[in-house]
Amino acid sequence: MPLLDFKCLKCGEKFDELVNNETRDKITCPKCKSKDIKQIYEGKCYFGTLGGTTGGCSGKDCSSCSGCH
Repeated sequence: MPLLDFKCLKCGEKFDELVNNETRDKITCPKCKSKDIKQIYEGKCYFGTLGGTTGGCSGKDCSSCSGCH
């Protein structure tokens, strides 16, 4: 299950959510409970391993993360 970034279009809250095909349409804002949300990309790297190698993601500069290339 991927961890995705979302933003509430009603109150502006940004939040992360673990989603799959069944839960994607049921996501609500944790602050105001609105369903008026959109997926955004914050440029964070969530994966510590890729192909058996370990990564050291700082969440700031994905070019330095050995798990993302």
